[in-house]
Amino acid sequence: MGTNTGHVMTLANSIIGVSVLAMPFCFKQCGIILAALMLLLSNIMSRLSCHYILKSAILSRRRTFEFLAFHVFGPTGKLTVELSIIGFMLGTCVAFFVVVGDLGPAIIAPALNLETPSSIRPTVLIALALFVVLPLGLLRNVESLTAVSVVTIAFYLCLVLKVMLEALSHLIAWDWLEQVNLWRPIGILQCLPIFSMALSCQTQLFEIFESLPNTSLDKMNSVVRSAINMCTGMYMTMGLFGYIAFCNQPFTGNVMMSFSQSAISELIKLGFVLSVAVSFPLVIFPCRASLHSLLFRRGQTPHYELMGASNYIPEQRFQCITILIITVSLITGLIIPNIELVLGLVGSTIGILICVMVPALIYICLTNKNNNERLLAQVLFIVGLLIMILGTYANLYATEEAMSGPELGPAKVVPVSVDPPSIL
Repeated sequence: MGTNTGHVMTLANSIIGVSVLAMPFCFKQCGIILAALMLLLSNIMSRLSCHYILKSAILSRRRTFEFLAFHVFGPTGKLTVELSIIGFMLGTCVAFFVVVGDLGPAIIAPALNLETPSSIRPTVLIALALFVVLPLGLLRNVESLTAVSVVTIAFYLCLVLKVMLEALSHLIAWDWLEQVNLWRPIGILQCLPIFSMALSCQTQLFEIFESLPNTSLDKMNSVVRSAINMCTGMYMTMGLFGYIAFCNQPFTGNVMMSFSQSAISELIKLGFVLSVAVSFPLVIFPCRASLHSLLFRRGQTPHYELMGASNYIPEQRFQCITILIITVSLITGLIIPNIELVLGLVGSTIGILICVMVPALIYICLTNKNNNERLLAQVLFIVGLLIMILGTYANLYATEEAMSGPELGPAKVVPVSVDPPSIL
């Protein structure tokens, strides 16, 4: 187990992201018990889908997600996976911009003596894109950022401790039991896609395990299990104590916006903004590679990868694709100003497709034996399809209601959460 610690931490770092800020919101929407059960369900679904995609890769002797799809479904499957990875990574970039747009103005406004931090949100995001994200995104060697992984994990632990301190007064007074919901099914459709996206790591699996020596399916499953369980525990702690801490006040998908005013709170916010900023290249890199493959290698067969051909992108093309990714993410982040809508919409569509449905379907198509494992893959595919349909419906409804609410303006960053209609 000790030799796998580095790989567990790397995979865990690729899983944990801005979704950690939305956990208290999900616990509020669903209730503590139901939210915990949903998170456990998402844990099982993520581990199963990782198992199926890894086992399929071993059976077919393919080393990338795209060419595994090509082997099973042909060019159409490869195209679908490429588009899904691009959309999924773009959704992550948008979520990064939304979080920075929430926290950045709140940190800068006091220094500029501004009473309405939201008024400088577009300026902060554009400045961040030009002077931080773009220079970092133009880096070709992302290995120079690997040291950030340990620091990032340590920061998330500090964030969880901060939330626990915020909840301490309610825990001592025991007044939170009367103000929290334990079971609230009406929020299940809106939050399940967020949970599913929060534990997704399928698009990074092949890169992580390419460096594992003498990889076996059991060893890979062990690394996946440890990483996902670690993140699940952190999400549960964040969701529970975050909900308790702010149970007597409204809050949205970015729990940091509800922190009490103190030097520690501002330091935590600044640290999160910095951790998000330096994480942009880690998301832009796979998105850029998939976009380049989609646009400029459509006529090539998958054999070029197996033969060890270079993945080098010409400089001008490299810069244009990077600028395109950042621009699209920035504009979308300005249009959609709250993180739960971003995570919900991306998670209920592209996230479910690429992280749950495609791995299950690939395994179903590769195996002919009607055993329990294949039957479980069929169940996973059906559950993923239902989550995609119902979750998309619920999040589109919430988006429409939020957009049509009173006094809606482009600078508004704390919308009122809207419950989707019951369909049962």
